[in-house]
Amino acid sequence: MSERGSGFLLDGAAVVAGLAAGTCIASVDSRTTWDDAGVTAAALLAAAGLFSVARPRAWLAIGLAVGVPVVAFNVVRFGRWDSAIATVFALVGAGIGGSVGGALRRSLA
Repeated sequence: MSERGSGFLLDGAAVVAGLAAGTCIASVDSRTTWDDAGVTAAALLAAAGLFSVARPRAWLAIGLAVGVPVVAFNVVRFGRWDSAIATVFALVGAGIGGSVGGALRRSLA
C-alpha cells in the first residue's frame, strides 16, 4: 500500500476512534442524572485534542466526529439543541491538537 493510502486509512481510523469517544461522552452526558457540563466540555476538548495530535491533517473531521454525537444524543433524546456548544469545544480541542501535532511533526522531520 502506498504512503498516501496508509495515511488515509490512519486518518479514517482516528476519525472512527474520535466518533467512538464522542459517542461514549454523549452517552454519559445524555443521562438525566448527569449535570456537569464542565466535565463534558473538558472530556470533549481532551479527546479531540489527543486524536488530532496523532493525525493533525484530519483535525476538522476528528473535531466533528467527537462533538456531533453529544448534540445528536440530546436532540434525539430530549429534543433540545442547547448542547450544540459541545461541537465548538471539540473543534477547539481538535484545532489545538492539530497545531501541536503539526508542530511536532515538523520539528521531528
